[in-house]
Amino acid sequence: MKSKVHNEKVNTRDELVTRIMNSAALIKQECQNNLRRAICTIAKTVEKCIEVDGGILNTYFELLQFIEIIYITSK
Repeated sequence: MKSKVHNEKVNTRDELVTRIMNSAALIKQECQNNLRRAICTIAKTVEKCIEVDGGILNTYFELLQFIEIIYITSK
């Protein structure tokens, strides 16, 4: 965040606050995108487990539910 905020000289307090808020929003979006990709990957793995009738399905299902809870609460 520091490099994004201070990549150019800050002239006013308001400008600093705006840059910090924008950087925080970008970081949050990146985290949500990473989490979304992880959920999709796990969902595909669960689908494959279902296709082959079992395996470690329960573990993936529990993990998927846990990640969905984290994703929902991070909004």
